[in-house]
Amino acid sequence: MDKLIAFFKNIWFRRGVAVAGWGYTLFVVWIAYLSFGYYFDIEKPAPLFVLYLFVNICVMALFILSRKQIITQVNSYVLPPIIFAILIFSFGNWYISIPPIAVMLVVFFVNSSNETLKTVLGTMYLLMFVIGVVGYIGVQIFIGTITFTDVELSKRDTNYEKLSESGEYRIVRYFDTNGDRKLQKYFVETTEDDIKIPMGICKKVRGCKSIHTASYSGLPGDLVEWSVITEDGEKKEVLLVESFVRENPYLVKKIEEDDTSSGNDSSDSSDSSEESDMSGSSDSSDTDMSGDTHQAG
Repeated sequence: MDKLIAFFKNIWFRRGVAVAGWGYTLFVVWIAYLSFGYYFDIEKPAPLFVLYLFVNICVMALFILSRKQIITQVNSYVLPPIIFAILIFSFGNWYISIPPIAVMLVVFFVNSSNETLKTVLGTMYLLMFVIGVVGYIGVQIFIGTITFTDVELSKRDTNYEKLSESGEYRIVRYFDTNGDRKLQKYFVETTEDDIKIPMGICKKVRGCKSIHTASYSGLPGDLVEWSVITEDGEKKEVLLVESFVRENPYLVKKIEEDDTSSGNDSSDSSDSSEESDMSGSSDSSDTDMSGDTHQAG
């Protein structure tokens, strides 16, 4: 038992724990990134939350153990802005933001840094959280919902998703209201940037492409479907929007970019040919002038 206590009190062990604490900082940066542009599709919410809570409790214990290390003290001052971003980006999803907030508060108050510095930074961070949250709520009340993903994730139809034949794209639907009308909005998302997490998947939402908006009647049938057409001997995935063929917006953008680059290449080549023509005509005129001079002599 004495050896175990001596091991935990060893200065190099505590320094190692303090360095490992920066792994948690990278972890919350990753959570903030996911909260900013991804939709969390969780298969087993309760077990995942228990796992998430367990990780945060373990990290809190490690921070308490290394509270006297300068590395942990610096870390305690870096965490608040990151966790503030998580709070704002995932506002309302308290199961994501509450555990890191608890870890941040504990490590901030228990670390053994200078009390004056702690008081000054603590006041600044407190104002940041209070003003940020109050401002966020005020904007939502008077202006409308703030979204960082181009769509309101709370209005996503969780039971609607249609993958393309290749699996590279999916059609999703959102419900919205416009006065007394209920609208259904269809978007296309890519699947290549999705991130697999334990017991779920984070689906890339930011940058999704709107393809159709219509009144929702609740009648059976669908307004948007995937289809495949053949052009120049190549299969291409397109959308059938109310029976009309429409290009996949991601593929259209790709084609436009290709056309732009080829247009630049052709303009460059034409500029080169013009320059060569001008230089050629200049050379010929010089030759004629020299020839005339020789004859006159």
